[in-house]
Amino acid sequence: MSASPPTLAIALLSAAALGYEILLTRLFSIIQWHHFAYMLISVALLGYGAAGTFVTLARRVLLPRFGAVVTAAAALFGISAVLGFALAQRVPFSPLEILWDPRQPWLLLLVYLLLVPPFFFVATALCLTFARFGGEVHRIYSFDALGAGLGSLGILAALFLLLPSDALRLIGGLGLAAAALAGWQTGAASRRQRRRPALGEAGL
Repeated sequence: MSASPPTLAIALLSAAALGYEILLTRLFSIIQWHHFAYMLISVALLGYGAAGTFVTLARRVLLPRFGAVVTAAAALFGISAVLGFALAQRVPFSPLEILWDPRQPWLLLLVYLLLVPPFFFVATALCLTFARFGGEVHRIYSFDALGAGLGSLGILAALFLLLPSDALRLIGGLGLAAAALAGWQTGAASRRQRRRPALGEAGL
């Protein structure tokens, strides 16, 4: 296990997650009626709630594999953020037909299910970090909040320079970068932990 929380990875992952939520709200306000743009808030909350339940039920299995799980969750966020939106765009949901076409509510549910995974994965990484380092919640949360604030501002600035599709790929890349950073931070901490007993046995 890692000896200290991967705070930099958490900050980067939180920045990507908030940027993703704001970007989706912007995209859906253009693609669908603006009423459906705000459904992204409930999508995010659903993903976070599901992740909290998952970590609570599976923490005995997840905590011994903390570094690997957090790294994988961050990488899966980056992949599913891009892939989920691309697939959701292929769903023939039309808000104009929702009152008389019985298929439309099911298609809306499918859009929900395609957009939930990125929030589930990012929340799994965050919840597991809080569970693993309960004594450092204040420190973890400060990096989480800092990353979220920077991500919110960053995506607004990025949309002045990039097409929405390019901004989406940027967010996916940030998720993969957070995974690499988490793997490096947790791996380095584990190596330091293994080195300490060896130094003690050598009398140093």
